[in-house]
Amino acid sequence: MFGLDYAQQETVGLNFVLNQLTPISPYGAEQKKQISAFACGNRGKILECFDNIEKVIALTKDDKAGLEELCFHLMSLKQIRGIVHKCENHMLHQVDMFELKNFLLVFEKLELVFRRLDEQVRFEGIVLHSLEQALNILDPEGKRIAAFAVDSPELGTIRREKLHVEALLQQEKTQSAESVLTAKRFQLVKREAEEETFVLNNLTEKLRFYLSEILANIDDIGKLDLIIAKAMLAVKYDGIRPKLCERSEVSFQNMYNPFVADALAKNNQTMTKVTLTLPKGATIITGANMGGKSVSVKTTVLNVILCQMGFFVFAEAAEIPLFDGICLISEDMQDIGQGLSSFGAEIVRFNEITSRLKKECLFVAIDEFARGTNPEEGACIVRAIASYLSETDSVCVMTTHYDRVVSSKFKHYQVAGLHFPEIEQDEDYEFSSIAAYMDYNLIEAGPTVAPPRDALKICKLIGLEQEILSRIEDEYANTA
Repeated sequence: MFGLDYAQQETVGLNFVLNQLTPISPYGAEQKKQISAFACGNRGKILECFDNIEKVIALTKDDKAGLEELCFHLMSLKQIRGIVHKCENHMLHQVDMFELKNFLLVFEKLELVFRRLDEQVRFEGIVLHSLEQALNILDPEGKRIAAFAVDSPELGTIRREKLHVEALLQQEKTQSAESVLTAKRFQLVKREAEEETFVLNNLTEKLRFYLSEILANIDDIGKLDLIIAKAMLAVKYDGIRPKLCERSEVSFQNMYNPFVADALAKNNQTMTKVTLTLPKGATIITGANMGGKSVSVKTTVLNVILCQMGFFVFAEAAEIPLFDGICLISEDMQDIGQGLSSFGAEIVRFNEITSRLKKECLFVAIDEFARGTNPEEGACIVRAIASYLSETDSVCVMTTHYDRVVSSKFKHYQVAGLHFPEIEQDEDYEFSSIAAYMDYNLIEAGPTVAPPRDALKICKLIGLEQEILSRIEDEYANTA
């Protein structure tokens, strides 16, 4: 979706978020299936979407009962789009008329509640027009009950006569008289069927005048339902309205990822919220493996794409421009079908991105590029790619655990890393307890800041043999 394949949508948490989006009508469900990122030029549509989400959230506080009543009617609607399309060219049968009438009965209540709520908040781009005249065709007596029967004065006469004949048949004793009555009943049944067809055709013709209006209302019901679902999602996860900025810069304060937070909560852990600013060009995030770099990048990708899909984002504050596309290179991109290694697949994907960078403004996220090759070559490749990205007009972020990658060309964040309390030399530590001391916050750092030596700290704390530790420290000194 908008540059991410299914596996990437899964890994950044987009599929998780979309699974939490729960429209309650069949028309909202249709809208959810069609959901996609707005094009870069559709700024007005995204702002309209944000405005409407804000208005629904306001209703949860100011008129919760009214909103719940609206949702009750949305939930009561059934799918009648197929019946409407059938009506365009074919006669509707009695069951079709029954379903259509029930839809119109629910819609009448829905439209009344919506009109009252709309007077309070003024929804943008969502209008429900009365379908009272269409309902009156199926309910001419105005009883407003769900039952529907094909009826007319002529049908009434035929049916009374048929009942009379059937009563005589039950009393008749002679075969000849019974045959006469049976033949008469057959003719009455035929006339009844013909008259029912005539009535149904007539009703169908009258309803055709309102089909476009019914379909327009259906579409706006779907939009309304989806907006309510987005608002409920924002309320559930403390989402906020992002500010759409004109400059090519992404900024988040205390951003988080519901997918990661949910997974951690199952283990009684909490996610460290991320604060960062990504300007035009390249930003490098460094830190040891398992230091949270990947989570930070994927959380950023998730929230950027959610903004462009018209969702509130999961942060305390956010400023995001609109992009022509969002690109992610991450995980194991090995493509067995093309005989490519992980590194080869990364290069193919990056080559595709570079062709777009020349003519589009993209958000590009690259997680641990060239991890599948040797460290010396990998560091050279990452430096070169970061240098190239720094000269584009797009917003690009890369993570790496390689040393000597950062330069003055790039903005640099470093994962804070491990922070241990004072310990005794012979105190035993398990990895699970060490993980509790990991600080996943991102700290803005200069290009000459040395990477944290977390791996060496862990070796010491777990109690690696002193002779081996000494050799490791010598190797560190030689490469400094």
